Amino acid sequence: MRALESGPGTASLSVVLLPGLGALGYLLPTVRAVASLGGRCVLLDLPGFGSRRPRPCPPTVEGIASATAQLLRARPGAGRLVLAGHSTGAQAALHAALLLQEDAAPAALVLAGPTVAPGQRSLLRLAARAPLAYRRDSPRELVVAPDYVRGGRAVLELVRSAVADRPEEAIARLRVPVTLTAGRHDAFAPAWWRRELVRAAGPRARDVELPGSHNNPWTRPWELAAVLAGAGA
Repeated sequence: MRALESGPGTASLSVVLLPGLGALGYLLPTVRAVASLGGRCVLLDLPGFGSRRPRPCPPTVEGIASATAQLLRARPGAGRLVLAGHSTGAQAALHAALLLQEDAAPAALVLAGPTVAPGQRSLLRLAARAPLAYRRDSPRELVVAPDYVRGGRAVLELVRSAVADRPEEAIARLRVPVTLTAGRHDAFAPAWWRRELVRAAGPRARDVELPGSHNNPWTRPWELAAVLAGAGA
């Protein structure tokens, strides 16, 4: 499995980050911001659109979750581990945490910009929300375009698996402390949807609203890095 890492290997905080729709580049500012705060951040290339290497897992929410859980079970147990994901990566991170919570639970889970709110559960409905979801984002985020070209039809398979997912049901089984976060202008992860997930998760859940819109890991990396560094502390 390919991963991009930044920060000292001896850091007391390790953040493992799953990208949305398998695209890596827009998360690099957040990776660097976590490292600047003294943590170690590992961005996983799952399901493998970031290179031409063989893909390490199926291009589905479940496949990404299983590969992540397998990797983290083999991880040395040093430092506080925060598992995080953005967009569809948040859905995969949630399922990975459920797979790990009996024997290798992370200290905390961060779900950034969690997608597929009720009312958005079809390809057409998601597409209709996109202009609002990205309205505070930057054209420079097109740095991810080569990842989507390499992904090809598998990108659509990943979107379909995300649409079929029901995060509100999965999060109700979670016992790991969880933070929901998104930009205040993120139409994919509006405040009411995050509050619903917090209610389903119970007393160990919280919501942190940040500036920006859906891709605020690119436009507001320092704010998101602070949320990641504070999770489970």
